[in-house]
Amino acid sequence: MTEISSLVASQDNDDHHCLICYNELDFKTLLPCNHNSFCPVCVLRMRHLHNDKKCPICKQEHEQVICEETSKQEHESFSEYPIWGNELGEEYIYRETVGMFFRTEYYHREIQPLLSYPCMYCKEFDGVTAAAADGKKTAQRLLQDHLRTKHRLQLCQLCVDHQRDFVSQLPLFTPTQIQVHLKQGDKGTAFNGHPICEFCKPKRFYDMTQLHMHLNQEHYKCHVCDKAGIPNQFFKNYKSLERHFDNKHFLCHHPQCLQARFVVFESELDLRHHERQVHGTTTGSSKISLEFQYGGRRNNNSDVGPQDVPSASDFDYSLDGQAFVPDDLPQSSASIEADDVADPSTLHPLHLQRTAQLRQQAARVAQEQGLTPSQPEAFPSLAAATEAEPEAAPSLRAGWSNGSTISRVAAKSN
Repeated sequence: MTEISSLVASQDNDDHHCLICYNELDFKTLLPCNHNSFCPVCVLRMRHLHNDKKCPICKQEHEQVICEETSKQEHESFSEYPIWGNELGEEYIYRETVGMFFRTEYYHREIQPLLSYPCMYCKEFDGVTAAAADGKKTAQRLLQDHLRTKHRLQLCQLCVDHQRDFVSQLPLFTPTQIQVHLKQGDKGTAFNGHPICEFCKPKRFYDMTQLHMHLNQEHYKCHVCDKAGIPNQFFKNYKSLERHFDNKHFLCHHPQCLQARFVVFESELDLRHHERQVHGTTTGSSKISLEFQYGGRRNNNSDVGPQDVPSASDFDYSLDGQAFVPDDLPQSSASIEADDVADPSTLHPLHLQRTAQLRQQAARVAQEQGLTPSQPEAFPSLAAATEAEPEAAPSLRAGWSNGSTISRVAAKSN
């Protein structure tokens, strides 16, 4: 159970502390839902700064609440007080903007200074009074002008605009201190400064939420990288994003697609398909390069590692069944002679099994044709093959043939 949950669960046994700030409840706030363990300042902060009129516990929204002194509490619950519209009696003041009733003495002593714009150095200056006399500038603007001209101090405008706290409670800074506040935050607090947009320097934002809203609205991100699990990567403008598309992905360079923007693909295969389907042609080669890594035959057989047999899915590219494989690597004649007979231990068992089957089939066909090891089959020249009689038994003219081809040749010879 969390700390706040423990406090809520034990509020019936501890009505002397605010569940938000945990200060003593000399004054408490009475809510219609009877969750009354909150001080007036915390409730005022929620309703005035954050426009939140919900109960912190049950989340019911209440238009009116009563702030009562604990020692002078006349009734136990909100419903027992005789409220008539915005009136509760001569002893109470109603603040309509927040929907709160205050004891008159408590309001003037504690609440009014929080909501006003006083100068903590000049007790006689008050922004509200000055604004009423000026008639043009706001109380906040007049207070900032007073602090700057009379005391060479200033408020953090980001904290003021986003209502971090009551203006009367916000810290004041010298020109040097405000830079530390913006970059590093306030010492001894959890606030670590206002983040900056690297593209819009020196513009800063109140927090990371505001910064990300700005980045998503004013700048660009790569949807291909985002889909691949690379988040929080942004670009200043589309020109820089287009360079990224061209360098890291597969960008369509057709003028129509360049004008449309964001026509980029994860793979070259997708790009070629798009070019043929949309533009009717392709700017690159129709062949797809396949790269394979394998261990070549060496003198030291112990250096040859295990080999994987390619499966049908390795060549299934929906291109009429063909696959374009790179040329074999050149080998010296000496190396070939030395390794003319491969060590069976270095070959895959499926290779050995397939070779044995082909040798048995070749031996059977040779026996049926009357060939002997001393009379190897010759490969006749083109002229000799042309002059051969039609009824002559055809010879095998293929170096490697599958089983069905060999069976058809054998059947025809019989």
